[in-house]
Amino acid sequence: MMNTQSRAVIVSWSSAGEEVCASAARISTTQGSAAALFQQAQGNPRNRDLISKVLASGHRSVAEHAVFTIALENVSVYVEQFFIECRLASFTVKSRRYVDFSGLGYYVPAGLEGAALAAYRNYMDGLFAAYQSILADGVPKEDARFLLPYSLCSNFYCTLNARELARVLRAMRSERGKDIPELQDLARQLEEQLKERFPWALPEACSNDGAGEAPPPLAGDGPEFVREADAGGVRLLAAPPEPMALLEAAHRASDPRGMEAFSLELLAASARPRALEQLNYSFLISDVTLSGITHLVRHRMQSIIVPPIRGLCHTRYILPDTVRDNAPAREKYETALTEAARQAGDMAGDPWLSKYSYYFAVSGNMMDVMTTLNARELELLLRLRTCNRAQWEIREIAVDMLRLLRKDFPELFGRFGPSCYLTGACPEGRMSCGQSGAVKARFGGEL
Repeated sequence: MMNTQSRAVIVSWSSAGEEVCASAARISTTQGSAAALFQQAQGNPRNRDLISKVLASGHRSVAEHAVFTIALENVSVYVEQFFIECRLASFTVKSRRYVDFSGLGYYVPAGLEGAALAAYRNYMDGLFAAYQSILADGVPKEDARFLLPYSLCSNFYCTLNARELARVLRAMRSERGKDIPELQDLARQLEEQLKERFPWALPEACSNDGAGEAPPPLAGDGPEFVREADAGGVRLLAAPPEPMALLEAAHRASDPRGMEAFSLELLAASARPRALEQLNYSFLISDVTLSGITHLVRHRMQSIIVPPIRGLCHTRYILPDTVRDNAPAREKYETALTEAARQAGDMAGDPWLSKYSYYFAVSGNMMDVMTTLNARELELLLRLRTCNRAQWEIREIAVDMLRLLRKDFPELFGRFGPSCYLTGACPEGRMSCGQSGAVKARFGGEL
């Protein structure tokens, strides 16, 4: 069940990344077309020195023309969460809704041995055993996964440009990841690969002014199990006071000759509804699970605040309906998490184990997050997440967000909802819920 080797492999990179970056460095100060400058960069021995000089002067955008894809193999879910909070990167993750993770193992810190290692393994093995057992009792994978610890081995792809990769490495090396040995090891692996192919990117990753992710776990009185109906509370904290006026002003800016009169129908029919980006909405989402947060943060165009996992309360857990209504599974689920809470409390006092408290978090632990999105990104989020195919937790959060938005600006948000409601057709094909008529009726009325 164990796996101690996390790997980060750069599996793909721009075929002419260095030449393109060097061409970008020259274009603003050199005569010639973009294509001609690129031809001149072919085999030019001065490319690297030029890129380094331009980066050192603060013009970092030239590094954005080199793109990398990283395969992260058998890293902990904690590392996965660290990466996917990066807004300027793209991710594809092995789904814990559909894949059975029983045999995929968990990360073990290299420094653990003796009694500390035995306690760590006992904690993780107990949760994995309970996960397997409630799967056998008929609990869906998407709900059984709430038992999985944040040491769980994850595999995913990450694609990002050189500037963002340098920023991620800086966060790993000397900022919020600086006291996380697993992140330090992964940073070392990536730096070794960059040193061979793109050495000019490495100075950008160096910094010594950051702080590690510090807060200790919050103490709890004992395990608390939160029902589905009580999870995922949503509050609308901020909204534009005159949204229609903002939309009209945006329309006038985009159509200064006044060729078309503004209307919401015109905006809805637009293939490029940039006016929606002028409307920003802020939400506080309380009691969302760590699994639920992974669904939320995948939406790149938002400003989201996720508290450090190291500081969460280890004794507050979701109790999904599929477990609550299944007596054998519920007993196993609550027993496993009660024991996990006790063990986590004991390990918090162990100097060898307390520094790895982030691995003791489980996917069903809960926290509050805050996020700000514009209306164009909300249209996408709500279209995907209010769909019956969406995971139940993020779906209920999305429906609550839409309910609040419709109260605030019904003329616009009355048009928002799942794909079948927006377009009249379901895009899911054979995976469709088969209830588009009922869905359309629901979103066409009061939510």
